Amino acid sequence: MDRRTVVAFVGDNENAGERVSRAVDAAWEGPDGPTFRAFSPADFDAGDESDGALDATCGVVVTGAAATDGAVKERLDMLPSNVPVIALVEDATMSTVRALLSTGVDDVVDVTGWGSTPGTVDSSDPIAERLAAAVDPDRVRLGDEDVARLSEVLLDAGTTLMSTRTDEVDTKIEWTMKNVGEHAELDRIVCYREGDDRFVPTYSWCPDGFDPVSRPFEDFPEPEQLSTFGNVARSSAPVAASDDGLGEGRVDGPPATVHVPLVSDWELNGIVAFESDDGRVWTDGEVDLYRTVGDLIAHTLARNDRREALRRQADQLEQFSAVVSHDLRNPLNVIAGYLSLSEDELAPARYDAMSGAVDRMETLIDDLLMLARRGEAIGETEPVPVEAIAEDAWRSVRAPDATLTIAEGVGRVEADPSRLRQAFENLFRNAIDHGGRNVSIEIGPTTTDGGVDGVYVADDGPGIPVDLVDTVFDSGVSSADSSGIGLAIVDRIVEAHEWDIEARNDDGAVFELTFGADATRVASP
Repeated sequence: MDRRTVVAFVGDNENAGERVSRAVDAAWEGPDGPTFRAFSPADFDAGDESDGALDATCGVVVTGAAATDGAVKERLDMLPSNVPVIALVEDATMSTVRALLSTGVDDVVDVTGWGSTPGTVDSSDPIAERLAAAVDPDRVRLGDEDVARLSEVLLDAGTTLMSTRTDEVDTKIEWTMKNVGEHAELDRIVCYREGDDRFVPTYSWCPDGFDPVSRPFEDFPEPEQLSTFGNVARSSAPVAASDDGLGEGRVDGPPATVHVPLVSDWELNGIVAFESDDGRVWTDGEVDLYRTVGDLIAHTLARNDRREALRRQADQLEQFSAVVSHDLRNPLNVIAGYLSLSEDELAPARYDAMSGAVDRMETLIDDLLMLARRGEAIGETEPVPVEAIAEDAWRSVRAPDATLTIAEGVGRVEADPSRLRQAFENLFRNAIDHGGRNVSIEIGPTTTDGGVDGVYVADDGPGIPVDLVDTVFDSGVSSADSSGIGLAIVDRIVEAHEWDIEARNDDGAVFELTFGADATRVASP
């Protein structure tokens, strides 16, 4: 850790510099006070070489002329907001003071009458008084080496958190907070997550033990800035001497804190607080690293929340599958059994209507189970013959009066055989539902540049209503007495394979299935 223990003077006036040096000695008597360093405005013209010139300063005194120098002003703007800048001017007018304050100077001292020699300087000197009131030489900050080490810690933490299992989330987050707290020499780190109307401490680290409590959002510093995803850094109050004038002194007021938001999906979901009881100055680089900690935690929690939501959804789907497969299919089997026994007692038209209804219910149950259990996922793929898969699918479709013709050259395709079979089944059933029991269906190859790039499935039915062509693959869309799920399943199977499918009319409905680039390499007559 580095201490900001330097009071810097910037200007070309040697007498002013000597006066400031004596004021520093007068403000802090004894060896524990800050040291003094003088800089000329020309020292800041060296560009990058001068960037670290004021890194150790706890306060800066600058002449009015130097304060308006471009290179000096640029470097002063880079100082932490808690490092005061005091400007020295002669014959200060209201307009001069306003101009200096508008440049970022914190205070202005009129040095009219100082003369050409420094003279006697004691603790009552205006510069000594201003320095003693505004400057805290006992505050500490992370040095460049500390920041580099903390960066390495976060790199390891990122790798760890990105591979965290659900049962490891709590342990890994607390491990990350402990490592960060120890390397940054903090006293506490608390991760709050948003509850109903308060922010609840979900994770915390403190080497001496700590019992954080829930807080309303308004109790955090600068809640407006946090609500817009900004960081809030507050340094500690100035160090005051102990009551007996001895010892190291104490920090008045609240601890030094950095609060960073936990953001997920553009919403504020929590806050991470980093606290130090010591006199502390936060550098921009340090605050950026703490924001990285917050982002890592936010990403880990959001990913785990999504994972748990998916697990709950999977459990619900399993329950749904059990209801569909048992509570619906069993009564349907009873109906089908009694219907079969009653076939000779019923008129053919009545029996066919009832049997068709049972078939449609069985198809609907199969479709619902497939959606619930498999969704859009596909299993292992392999080169499969399209003709054989289509014939297998046709055998599972009960349509004795319909016909299927498969043209030559449909070739092979890289696919999940069971899912491709499901797609053909649903296309066949769709043709029967809309074209009738006597519908004729044809499968043939589609070609591009002389090579097979997919297949078409066409029928001689009435075709697709014009107003449904663009929405025919949406779930629930159907112009027949069907569920409208079958083509939605086909679309999901196609998308899972990274293929394309289009619907059009040509003396009936035509579905053109275009295989992906990887699939066309194995497609051949």
